[in-house]
Amino acid sequence: MAPDPSDRDERARARDVDAEREIDFAGLGRSVARRWWLLVAGIVVGAVLGYVSALGGDDVYVARTTIYLGTPLSPSGGAQIQSIGTNPATVSEIIRSEAVVQDVAAEVGVRPGELRRGITSRAIQPASAAARTNQSPLVEISVRGPWRREAQDAANRLAEIAIEEISGYVDVKAQTLQEQVENQNRELTQIEERLERLEATATGPGLSDLERLTLQSLVGFAEQRRGQLVNERTTTRQLLTLAETVERSAQITEARATTVPARSSRSAVVVGALIGLLVALVAALLWDPLVARRRRAT
Repeated sequence: MAPDPSDRDERARARDVDAEREIDFAGLGRSVARRWWLLVAGIVVGAVLGYVSALGGDDVYVARTTIYLGTPLSPSGGAQIQSIGTNPATVSEIIRSEAVVQDVAAEVGVRPGELRRGITSRAIQPASAAARTNQSPLVEISVRGPWRREAQDAANRLAEIAIEEISGYVDVKAQTLQEQVENQNRELTQIEERLERLEATATGPGLSDLERLTLQSLVGFAEQRRGQLVNERTTTRQLLTLAETVERSAQITEARATTVPARSSRSAVVVGALIGLLVALVAALLWDPLVARRRRAT
């Protein structure tokens, strides 16, 4: 069967269209290449304008504070345990929760929406891999906004709330140890009073040898118990100090507001350079048609 002449014509026209497109794209590429200096100038001018716009913007304040997440240990203090308090993401969830944001905003006197937009947190990991495994990271809390005093007050208050929330286990442990110390102190006081009475009675007149021997035995038992209690109290105090200074979360640095540009200079330069490149690219593509039209008009 002979091919249809109309099909051949359609295929020929399609090839012509494809060839014209290739020629057009090649011509556009050559036009841009001939005007390369426009691209360079657009990038430079855009970057300069972006930097100037960043400098000309209104300044804002940033207050930063750093908290230590703590290293919770087992009740006997022999092994480290993992909890929600040792996860840096817990701090971010706490300080950005609706209830916390509204409460802190009311305390410092700002709108909750503005405060929420300015709250950020990031974990500060140790440099070495071994330290990252065995040590809880630090967390930096930042508050950014158009207020100085309110920003630093909000950052400090958010740190306090985060510490209270993630230190629940350690606080209960420390309270229990403190109660043990108080009980040991009371028992030691009672033993001291008992020893004084026993020693006074043992040295008094009118006692038989058997009675004196019994009293001396009681004095010895009381002194032995006193020595055990002193050792137990020392161990309990050590565990209490460990819980309060190592296991519990703590605020390391107090927030102080500093002035920063409202827009980042680096991002403004990048955005300005990109916009300048796009404008220069359009100008390079339209250069030849505009020049040709002007010549025809002249």
